[in-house]
Amino acid sequence: MLELTINFVLKFFHIFGLMLGAASGFGSMVVARQMRRAPSPEIAKLRPFFIKLALAGIILLWITGLGLWVMRYDMAQLGRLYDIKMLVAAILLVIVIFMNMTLRRAAKAGTPPPAWLPKLGMSTPFLTLIAMGLGVWVFI
Repeated sequence: MLELTINFVLKFFHIFGLMLGAASGFGSMVVARQMRRAPSPEIAKLRPFFIKLALAGIILLWITGLGLWVMRYDMAQLGRLYDIKMLVAAILLVIVIFMNMTLRRAAKAGTPPPAWLPKLGMSTPFLTLIAMGLGVWVFI
């Protein structure tokens, strides 16, 4: 019973982490699109929020995903597609951490974030969809 409860909690927060990451990615895309149409300081202020949301989501995904792998799948090899999914997830984690660090440095220096930062952020929703699609394929 305890194992079933832990499994449920891990799955719940894993899906919640996925929702946070997806919301962040798609929200960032909307902000970038709006900034191209009509730049606004109020809209630009949303970028750091979405980047923090992405970091929270991906950290939650890694913690719960590794927990599920250990508890439910007994650390088994789940195949090539799972390995690719994990590679995509690792790349996504590195990008999100790098974006957070870059934003913090810019804020600390009192300068605007680099112009390339939103372009890098545009990769996150696609990486999220790829990782999610591979995860669905592996676990059907």
